[in-house]
Amino acid sequence: MKKLLPHKWLFIFLPLIAGLGSSSQVDAQSWTFRFDLDGQEVVGTSLFNSAEKVLVLGVDGQIWEFAPSEAESYAKVADGFTPLSQSQVRGELLREFGNQFEVTGTGHYLVVHPPGQRDRWANRFEELHRSFQGYFTSRGFRVAPAQFPLVAVVFPTFAEYAKHSAKLGVRVTPGMVGYYSGRTNRVLMYDISAGQEDDAFWEENAATMVHEATHQTAFNAGIHSRTAIQPKWVVEGLATMFEAPGVWNSAVYRRASDRINRGRLDWFQDYAAKSRPSGSLKSLIESDKIFGKRPDIAYSESWAVCFYLVETDPRNFARYLSTVAARPPGSDYSAAQRIADFESAFGSNWEMLEARFLRYIQGLK
Repeated sequence: MKKLLPHKWLFIFLPLIAGLGSSSQVDAQSWTFRFDLDGQEVVGTSLFNSAEKVLVLGVDGQIWEFAPSEAESYAKVADGFTPLSQSQVRGELLREFGNQFEVTGTGHYLVVHPPGQRDRWANRFEELHRSFQGYFTSRGFRVAPAQFPLVAVVFPTFAEYAKHSAKLGVRVTPGMVGYYSGRTNRVLMYDISAGQEDDAFWEENAATMVHEATHQTAFNAGIHSRTAIQPKWVVEGLATMFEAPGVWNSAVYRRASDRINRGRLDWFQDYAAKSRPSGSLKSLIESDKIFGKRPDIAYSESWAVCFYLVETDPRNFARYLSTVAARPPGSDYSAAQRIADFESAFGSNWEMLEARFLRYIQGLK
């Protein structure tokens, strides 16, 4: 086994760096390499390299982050970079999950699910993807085609879901019904209703699908970048925005009021009326800290800001999202740069921005 030393890795891969950028597409001139990482063979292309960290995009859509010295037995596979086809990814999923699951393919999705539950899961994910594209395209946002098949895995029990998540280093609880994994590019969830579609818990399954499928689609459509830090208020704000039926199912729920996330609106209006400090908007933009301290506040205010910007200033919001998504892979995102990016789209008069934002949200009924 040939160990790859840091300087050797850089010599080989520095010419191959290719950012995903706002379109989530790898440069057509990238090279494809094969190497071993912790006993697993990885085939992919370089995204970012330094003496401390390497990012590689696999042909299956997964992203690998590791120290240069951890890679072994490298070899060039091909000029250019060609992702696996949907049929190839389907074969990989069948081998990975075995005959206890079925894999259903739709236009954009491959859904791993318990046998006999195709209609219960696959078509719903596909419909959500179509709604997302339609919503943003109609508002002037640039939506790129997904480079890889979108994969969702539905486990029949929490125990199976928790065991699989632990292998990814993710600790879940029964209340965490699902999540989008940026590393694997998959939505992972469990069926809280235990196969009973008329069960009261099915609503929780549906809400989880909407939220996590929004994350997945946004990260694969160029709205967000998978290889550069993205502000959490944007990522979670858009996902909570799509929880409203008028956003994810606008063909049926057509009124403007149907686009409002009622739970988030009620929570934020109460918070704004009683205890919200002045200057909170700028604090949300410059740091993700509030998500660790007060997630209830963070999620509600993130929804409110995203909803306000989409509804009142979609062109500048689209420009802002493009700027953030185009950040270089592996780069840090300082508070000063976050503020600068926001101000380049919406101006630097924070007092006026906050006043307009609050007036609009507090006026919603």
